[in-house]
Amino acid sequence: MQRLECTIQKYKWGKKGLNGLVAQLSGLIKVEEDESYAELWMGTHKNGPSKIKNEGILLSEYFEKNPKVLGEHEKNGLNFLFKVLSVGSSLSVQSHPTKEQAIYLHSKDPKNYPDDNHKPELAIALTEFELLCGFRKPEEILSNIKLNKEIEEIIGEEEMKKFSIKNDEEENKNSLKIIFTKIWTAPEEKIKQILNKILERISKKEEKTNIDNLIIRLNNQFPEDIGILAPLFLNFFTLKPGEATFLGPNEPHAYLFGDCVECMALSDNTIRAGLTPKFKDVQTLCENLTYKMSGPPIFESKKFANGIVEYSPPVEEFVVHKLDVRKT
Repeated sequence: MQRLECTIQKYKWGKKGLNGLVAQLSGLIKVEEDESYAELWMGTHKNGPSKIKNEGILLSEYFEKNPKVLGEHEKNGLNFLFKVLSVGSSLSVQSHPTKEQAIYLHSKDPKNYPDDNHKPELAIALTEFELLCGFRKPEEILSNIKLNKEIEEIIGEEEMKKFSIKNDEEENKNSLKIIFTKIWTAPEEKIKQILNKILERISKKEEKTNIDNLIIRLNNQFPEDIGILAPLFLNFFTLKPGEATFLGPNEPHAYLFGDCVECMALSDNTIRAGLTPKFKDVQTLCENLTYKMSGPPIFESKKFANGIVEYSPPVEEFVVHKLDVRKT
């Protein structure tokens, strides 16, 4: 077994100092209290490669010199990237492309889409972990729109009539795509007007809902940003330690707070559409989302052996095992 020296990503949304597990696990001699420690990367991706600590060489070089340690499945190098995340404030509203879409996006815009690979990912909570993930059930979306009628100015009466709990699944997917796209591509000034109306109304409520409080919180982090409306459409829930969610291609999500481990195919491709100062590609995100509506997408683990729990998502690149050393 080799000890790794891992890359630490200091993105703005990371937890400060030793408040997060990334800093605690980093192995750094000195952790700065005011620095944001967001992600710890374990793998061979060019944007954050790991090193063999005792030998001072890249993990990828070690594999080239010792190909047998990878086995048959990984004979061309690691097919996955493993991370620890410490989320102190919201990440972007985002999705990840399919393999075919990744090839196209990379060829068209390699700066913003650095890989020609897909990025299915599994997130397993290490602490209580808040997130937005997947579209809500149709009745919840309709209820949230009616409770926040200001956005009907953008959606329009005709589209509101088409979206109904009486429709079949495909009809509602098509309607939701139109509604979501109209909102996310609306003029910036119109969005600001709508958001300010919603925030003014919410601020006067004596009893605020969880969604109300989240809207206020997101506005404090990203004032007048379109992503503030994401909780009306996406499931807002909290994973307990050990619980997981699997994010397939073109599923919308945004991590909000907490620590988790992530395992994903070897890619750093992200399609962003709000709650970020980074490059946004709203049209690509809206065009390609699945628009599948359900409850919170909790991914079920299973017992693999004594002291071993397995998380096996429907992808060929990885399976994650959680070991309890007290029981193995």
